Amino acid sequence: MKKLAIVGAQWGDEGKGKIVNYFSKQYDYIIRFSGGANAGHTIYYNGKKYVNHLLPSITPETNSIGVLSKGMALDLNQMIKELEVLEEDFKGISRRFAIDKEIFLVLSYHKEEDAVLEGMRKYPIGTTKKGIGPSFADKVSRENIRLIDLFDEERLYERLENIIYLKNNVYQGKLSINTDDVYEELLKQFHKLQALGCQFISSSEIYEELQTKRVLLEGAQGIMLDLDSGTYPFVTSSQTTAHGASTIDITLTDEDEVMGVVKAYTTRVGEGEFPTEILGEEADELRTLGNEFGATTGRNRRVGWLDLPQLRYAIRKSKLNSIVLTKGDVLNGYDEIKVCTGYESSGTIKKMPMIANEFRDVNPVYKTLKGWKSVFDINFLKYITFIEQELDLEIHYISYGPNTEDIMSKKEFILNIN
Repeated sequence: MKKLAIVGAQWGDEGKGKIVNYFSKQYDYIIRFSGGANAGHTIYYNGKKYVNHLLPSITPETNSIGVLSKGMALDLNQMIKELEVLEEDFKGISRRFAIDKEIFLVLSYHKEEDAVLEGMRKYPIGTTKKGIGPSFADKVSRENIRLIDLFDEERLYERLENIIYLKNNVYQGKLSINTDDVYEELLKQFHKLQALGCQFISSSEIYEELQTKRVLLEGAQGIMLDLDSGTYPFVTSSQTTAHGASTIDITLTDEDEVMGVVKAYTTRVGEGEFPTEILGEEADELRTLGNEFGATTGRNRRVGWLDLPQLRYAIRKSKLNSIVLTKGDVLNGYDEIKVCTGYESSGTIKKMPMIANEFRDVNPVYKTLKGWKSVFDINFLKYITFIEQELDLEIHYISYGPNTEDIMSKKEFILNIN
């Protein structure tokens, strides 16, 4: 059965949570396959705002199941907080979330490590200090805890004792951790999740069922923050391309839809390359209009014009075959809109970088288009058409406001143009 993967096509914060929430009504399983609590998905439901950092964006009135796959880094305490918020409005909704038993955990000392390491760097990366990097680093060095370890308390204690012994030797007093505290904290969180009614599964157990069910795969952050393909080292610690679906034992084929969520302009949180960045008062105005402040950290997002070379790169890296365009309404009232169509470097114009390092030290080449008074102005449709022609990829949906319902197919959208 055809699957849908939804990923951010820029540096994150494109509005994926709302888009996933909109499409989730049509799917049986909504599976988040990467990232951790360093991502924030903001959705509005019945006029109320919900910010989930971990939970897949299921729709309360359906029977769909939200799965946290082993490609994520799971902060148990954060998940409990999010479930408790939802339980206030949707009693029993926790039973509709399933966690892969092989998922790796973010422990309390990972957050300490994150802050210590960031403070020691000569040039900070700009991490969220949510412990994601250290958790994934421990995963790679074979020094982390998985959810399945919590089912065997004796093994859990033994594993923690070995890991924390090593940590204390490495950090020489810079971390305030001991085995008993971490052990008791973990079991308390685990028992709370059990009491809420969360399911604990393995990808193998649901493999056959996923072959016949409608499956939506939810990405985190954006393609340009991918550990392998993004603007390294200013990236996240996991896969953000659609290829991360393999963590739930799913292989995407050419028949499946890989939808890239694209903001009508570009934003980025933290350090790193950003060729079309706007600075000064112009940036402050756009940041305010778009409410461009991080859902996870509250930090100001850097803002800039739409970057087509970056999008061409993202399309190739994640095999995008459709686009949802968001936040065009934020640019309402601009007389002129700039779009980067290429990069100039050493006297040569390039349409698309071949590797991420080429995003450094380039000068954007802009084309100026007429602005629009509202997204239902003909000039916004011309903006959409220009993007499609430049990318050779169709924009299937347009999101034009903060609410989940503020979205139309392009065909429907065209009928509403003034």
